[in-house]
Amino acid sequence: MAEIKAIVYESNTGFTKEYAELLSEIIGIPAIPTIDNSMFYGEREPVIFLGWVCAGKINGFRMARLKFNPVIIAGVGMTPQSDKYAFALAQQNNIDVPFYYLQGGIHRERLKGFYKMMFRLVVRPVLRKARKGKSELSEYEKQMVDLIKNGGSFVKRENLNDLIAKYRELAEILRQS
Repeated sequence: MAEIKAIVYESNTGFTKEYAELLSEIIGIPAIPTIDNSMFYGEREPVIFLGWVCAGKINGFRMARLKFNPVIIAGVGMTPQSDKYAFALAQQNNIDVPFYYLQGGIHRERLKGFYKMMFRLVVRPVLRKARKGKSELSEYEKQMVDLIKNGGSFVKRENLNDLIAKYRELAEILRQS
């Protein structure tokens, strides 16, 4: 297998792009959006792929899988990081390589069209429950209500630590082969 030459990403409101650019800066390989990827690399090149999560789907992953050979994959969404959620996402998206889930955040003003409407439908029940009484909310629900109401970003370098360690491990294996 050839060396990993790029980070390919699909971003909607900017959090995935932020992670891709941060990762690029740290490991020293270019980060390119899926729409621009054809000008850089040929078919089936090994890449790191980052995609934004919506309703359990990692957007852009299907195209990346067809065009490239994603050897490390990360999904970026608003849900807090957890191994259980990462495992569920990997199963739902038929991922059979190292997978990481990264919490991005919410910028409601950056949502457009269908996704803006879908966001409103999904958060309505949570906000309704919050209005009835915060004491009934779990800690997770309280965090989500705050995030929905106020927006915010959870993009941090330390969220990439496990992914970076896996990249370095794979890069060393590829150098030796």
